[in-house]
Amino acid sequence: MKIIVPATSANVGPGFDSVGIAVTRYLTIEVLEPADAWFIEHDLGAGIPTDEKNLLLSTALSISTDMQAHRIKMTSEVPLARGLGSSSSVIVAGIELANQLANLQLSDAEKLRIATEIEGHPDNVAPAIFGNLCCATGLKTKVLNTVISVPSELHFAVVVPEVMVSTEYARSVLPNHVPFKEAVQNVSHASLFVTSLITHQLSNLSVALDDNLHVPYRKTLIPYCDAAFEAAKAAGAYGATISGSGSTLIAYVDKAHVQAVAEAMGAVFTSNGIENKTYCLEADSTGASII
Repeated sequence: MKIIVPATSANVGPGFDSVGIAVTRYLTIEVLEPADAWFIEHDLGAGIPTDEKNLLLSTALSISTDMQAHRIKMTSEVPLARGLGSSSSVIVAGIELANQLANLQLSDAEKLRIATEIEGHPDNVAPAIFGNLCCATGLKTKVLNTVISVPSELHFAVVVPEVMVSTEYARSVLPNHVPFKEAVQNVSHASLFVTSLITHQLSNLSVALDDNLHVPYRKTLIPYCDAAFEAAKAAGAYGATISGSGSTLIAYVDKAHVQAVAEAMGAVFTSNGIENKTYCLEADSTGASII
């Protein structure tokens, strides 16, 4: 059995903790033969556990202990701790692992509720489960979520600089209060973002991606962030923002310009001595899947 979960880009600028997009990088979990004890084979580094301390297994075992232990192979295209939902993809995979091995028959709504409880907010886990663009809000006993198809003409240029920004630290720099006018502007931008994707008015993203709640504070943690945003627009992007809590930056762009935009953002970091990787991605429309 294979469990495949897409990477995600949360917040989409103004949609803080509530909106996210699934993108075409993947975590793959292969469930191999039964074993006397759980063991995860991976090449993600010595800091990632191979036993029940691994987030995949701790998630699965928090849901059900009525499972035969297996040897598992974990392969990830999702950069760790870089703002592309690496932990969320593992959480969603862990829920599905328990669902399959313990025959829990969880609905997608139940998976989303459990994932949100573990992650703390739904903006990453929702698109990891459902694919496409998800708008979600967590209530006391359930999570309400809508799924919106991402226009096929919208592509994503992504740069992942070798700068680590932990989610906890990225939250610590956020303000306790923002001016009322700035909050209202965020509501209008988030609404414009979602409706512009629905109506394919992608040029609106040059405004709709602007944010007042987290980007102005988190970009101080990412060297040359503004320069990369400017380079993206100069190369043809509609706009760019921080993916999740960073340090990944993501530009929204048409197919014709996506490669040039990715290279332009990467060049900003390279010219300043910061190693980086660039990707040209699309929206994933499937979400988590089982083979």
